[in-house]
Amino acid sequence: MIQNFDRMHGLPDGFFDITTANIRSLFPNPTLIQLDGQDNNFLFISILLHGNEYTGLKVMQRLLAKYADKLPRSILLFVGNVQAAEANLRRLPEQVDFNRCWPGSLMEPCPTSNMMRRIIEIAHGLPLFAAIDVHNNTGRNPHYACITDPNLRNQNLAASFNRTAMVYNHKGVCTMAFNDICPAVTLECGLPGDETGIEHACRFIEDLLTLQQIPEEALSRESLHLVESHLNLHIAEHVSYDFDPAADVDLCFEKDIEARNFTLMDTQQVFGYTRVDRPISIIDTNGHDVTDEVLRIEQGKIFFNQTLMPAMITRDKLVIQQDCLCHLLQDYLPHHDVEF
Repeated sequence: MIQNFDRMHGLPDGFFDITTANIRSLFPNPTLIQLDGQDNNFLFISILLHGNEYTGLKVMQRLLAKYADKLPRSILLFVGNVQAAEANLRRLPEQVDFNRCWPGSLMEPCPTSNMMRRIIEIAHGLPLFAAIDVHNNTGRNPHYACITDPNLRNQNLAASFNRTAMVYNHKGVCTMAFNDICPAVTLECGLPGDETGIEHACRFIEDLLTLQQIPEEALSRESLHLVESHLNLHIAEHVSYDFDPAADVDLCFEKDIEARNFTLMDTQQVFGYTRVDRPISIIDTNGHDVTDEVLRIEQGKIFFNQTLMPAMITRDKLVIQQDCLCHLLQDYLPHHDVEF
């Protein structure tokens, strides 16, 4: 069984006026839209894989209004989790995560993963220039790009968005599914609806509409600083927590914990405070629990055992439950396995 998704050739009337609140008036189901342009090497763009991350919708409304009469490059636009978007949620409780079930996922096949497999099959049947997946963070972060294959074309694509980019290996994400097809990148555009994030993504995608070729040149550290996501940090289900050191809970963090995003934390900096033995679990990209290797607790204070860079820290408790508190990064080291 494949989850219902619709296909369109051209934009429906009213596209430029919809919001996520009424998006299902035009898109009752996930929808794949083909838009023909002057260059038939398609740009695949996915938006709303997480329903509460709506910058991608704003970006496409702005760009497609600008090029309504003459689109420079053909676009295959996938409008993802419209049910969750209508409810302003990352995903509905009964749904799987729309950005964890693409081909290559470790999860058991389901109607949604079968839909993503079909989307890839359709996209693979077209000449593809690049694939762009537009996202937001739920916490304060700089804008950055993510790539799952650090080949030179992907590195150049990422560098054209921002000097800092993340290499990550989370199986089942959209960007990874395109690795063997075309250059592919995820854009993290700050908080949902933030105007600077919308403008940044607009400029990036607009450049790709007219770019003839993605470079394959090697980049210096000054042009691109690659960091790598090896670890996800989860809060145990039975643990009470808050973002206030004075709170009467099992686990607490400083109120400004989001300021830690993309800053290095050494082995003597306190990450949080706890009154229980194992409030946090840290999982690597292969699904292994590496908590004891990565962190330690001393007199109720939580420390990392090596210098790490938190990213995507969120204070949204539903997102923490559905995904994680944050990712932990290190500088990308090509051809080396990182051990903990």
